Amino acid sequence: MIEIQNQILGSFAKGGEKKYRRPQSLPEQIAQQISQAILRGDYGPGDPIKEQNLADTFQVSRGPIREALRILEKDGVVQILPNRGAHITRLSSREVRDIFEIRAALSQLVIRYLCNTRDEELRQGFIAGAAGIAELAKGEDLLDEYVNESFKLSQMLANSSENMRLAEMMQSLARQTMRYTLLGLRRTDRRRKSAAIWQKLSTSVGNRDEKTSGRYILQLINDSMSAAIEELEAEATSQTTPE
Repeated sequence: MIEIQNQILGSFAKGGEKKYRRPQSLPEQIAQQISQAILRGDYGPGDPIKEQNLADTFQVSRGPIREALRILEKDGVVQILPNRGAHITRLSSREVRDIFEIRAALSQLVIRYLCNTRDEELRQGFIAGAAGIAELAKGEDLLDEYVNESFKLSQMLANSSENMRLAEMMQSLARQTMRYTLLGLRRTDRRRKSAAIWQKLSTSVGNRDEKTSGRYILQLINDSMSAAIEELEAEATSQTTPE
């Protein structure tokens, strides 16, 4: 069995007592790796996901694979059909907009936790990552690296919340929007514009400025949504236009 390390999602000190988030279960870790495979383009919208192939890849029984697929189904990443198994979802522009709008609204709440967290290591890690993402925006062939770093920053933002339910919702929404974020960041100029906002967000979080940080995180998510929908609609038009 391949080794998948349990990850402690964050720690917070209250009254001298250190509290830890629970480690991810094996199905949760597998679900995250499947999400990464979708992000890499290993699977496209509508593609089937074979349980046995995944079980062989991860060297586990099909039980944890089924649980991982149920997690992704809950996140809207896959759809499990009777007698047909799991398939990658194909969302409409309206559905993509709805998911991004929910994520944007919740991010306004979570950014307040990040600005005020007493977990200074987490806050400084976010600040450094957001400031350094500009280097990844410079290369035309660094799309995957840029999106992965953006996803990590979104996870750090979620982990700053002392509200575990909110953190889990934010992580789920990040997984749901990840491949559409990738779609919207395919152009180098879009990545550079995104990186500039991340850098401003880094400064405002460093100053613990909730209001300004909230404005920048909202801009990041709304820009990603608009770019993703533009790309989806362009693809739909090209598929329906006769040659």
